[in-house]
Amino acid sequence: MPVIAHLSDPHLDLSPERSRRLIAVLDLVRDLSFVDGLLVTGDLADHGAAAEYAEFFAALPVGLPTLVVPGNHDLSAPFLAALSHAGHEQTLSGTLDLGGVRIVGMDTHIDSRDDGFLTPESMASARERIASAPGHVVLAMHHPPVPVGHDLADSLYRLTNPEALAALVAEHEQIIGLFTGHVHAGLATTFSGVPLLGAPGIVSTMRLGSKIDPIADTTAMPGLALHTIDSAQIRTVFHHLSPSAL
Repeated sequence: MPVIAHLSDPHLDLSPERSRRLIAVLDLVRDLSFVDGLLVTGDLADHGAAAEYAEFFAALPVGLPTLVVPGNHDLSAPFLAALSHAGHEQTLSGTLDLGGVRIVGMDTHIDSRDDGFLTPESMASARERIASAPGHVVLAMHHPPVPVGHDLADSLYRLTNPEALAALVAEHEQIIGLFTGHVHAGLATTFSGVPLLGAPGIVSTMRLGSKIDPIADTTAMPGLALHTIDSAQIRTVFHHLSPSAL
């Protein structure tokens, strides 16, 4: 029954404010002895700079199995270089096996674009890793394949080929859920018949009601999702830190 700490969107830019927010959430993860693995669904760096990635990987808990996938602010070459330097598999679509459950990372990002797309290569890679999975599978990616109720997010920031993902889920009965990020808000719905769960943002929270001036509330507290996978069931708790944690 693995427990996964799911973080998203730290957007590190070498500022002490953003670093403090990420470290506060990671300190909480370190204190949770029952957590088996860490998932971060994109936008590790705000500008895709090598120094931003170095700061991110240096902050991660030592010894905790970790999977990261890129987001729309990430850039492929420095992202891959940072993975290699930190001793992780050099791939944009990694895999994490925990307690008989396989988390299959899927790369939805396109360098220097806000919208997302699942390439044929990413889909083929996912199919191979799903086929070889020891048990249940959860797919992890940055862009959610569903509308989130914000005009800008749903028009300019969306995954542009959700039908490809829906077909993939329909093909494989061992897929029991999807984990996403990108919208800086906790998200719970279903997609292609399975739960879809998105983590809150680290750097900020998306303002509600299609507000865009600004779209992000940087004063809101950072949060995370804790997913417990029990057989084919996923139980998720969304948690936001208290102001004293920062």
